[in-house]
Amino acid sequence: MDNTSAAPSSVSSTIHVDNLIKTIVRAFYTDDCVCIIDVLLRDKYLRDDDMGPRLSLPVKQLRRTMEYLHKEMLVRYELVDDLAAGGSQQTKFWYVDYNHCVNVIRWRVFKLKQQIAKTEVSARSSSSYVCPNYRKKVCNGTYSELEAQQVLDYETGLFLCQECVKQFANHPEPPPKSSYTLEVIDSSKELKLAMENAKRINDQFSSRRVGNMQLRYGIYDLLQKIRKTKGPLSSNLPSENFALGIGTTRLEGTGRTAGIKAKKTCSTAR
Repeated sequence: MDNTSAAPSSVSSTIHVDNLIKTIVRAFYTDDCVCIIDVLLRDKYLRDDDMGPRLSLPVKQLRRTMEYLHKEMLVRYELVDDLAAGGSQQTKFWYVDYNHCVNVIRWRVFKLKQQIAKTEVSARSSSSYVCPNYRKKVCNGTYSELEAQQVLDYETGLFLCQECVKQFANHPEPPPKSSYTLEVIDSSKELKLAMENAKRINDQFSSRRVGNMQLRYGIYDLLQKIRKTKGPLSSNLPSENFALGIGTTRLEGTGRTAGIKAKKTCSTAR
């Protein structure tokens, strides 16, 4: 019989963490990932050697998804002595480390907000310059605001593309300097896009309600609730849950030891 009850002192924080992880996975990952994360949060862990028949899915597909989630730092595994239940002394147990997973999400949210803010500030504060010949693929004349100030032609007062200046220096019939005078790039489109991205992310990360009905949890709200909970978050180690009888029991007939016993039984019967 399965026993997946949590300790009373950790119920509040675990609920918030479960909702945070579910919200993140549903927003950014595939249905396969959503299914696996939901099962891991419900059952506490999955044995690598019985998760295929347990979920009625191909083992190769499951392992491929697990490895992907592992690279994304959303799941971890621990080698647990499961010999008595039919496994091995080093059965791989997949699980969600609450503490680690929340820290990963916090870091990614911070980096995303930082990148969006950086893009918007860059679009607002700086100007870029380009040579008309760059668009014609004649030169590589793109300049920052600081670089443009260093290529001022004091004779004409124009900002000239230095690559074109050198190219036409000994030309018998050089084109007019206006043909390679730097032009300011309009950054209004980049600014508009940066502002739209910031709004979209803010909307996506905020909770959504219709009247008194909550349609989805907000990532920002859940992170704030988790920050306010007392005490450290659980690492949710399978070895600890397994020793306490928390989690699912092994499916009958699965595991390395079970396979060896079945072969011996067949040999004896013959």
